[in-house]
Amino acid sequence: METINLTIPTMKSTHCQMTVTNTVTAIGGNVKSVAPTKAEIELSNGLTKEAVVSAIQKAGYNVVNGIL
Repeated sequence: METINLTIPTMKSTHCQMTVTNTVTAIGGNVKSVAPTKAEIELSNGLTKEAVVSAIQKAGYNVVNGIL
């Protein structure tokens, strides 16, 4: 399994962190850690970084290092 680290500048509050966690979980990702502006996500079952970034962006958050 691959682990990715994302920077999400507008994810500062606990509510925002929970929203991002729920978004990633809903598409099959595993959030290993979340903190203001940062998330560590484990990819499995064919989930891609692009899919995770897209889902987070659809939830209303900008990901600054999402696409390599």
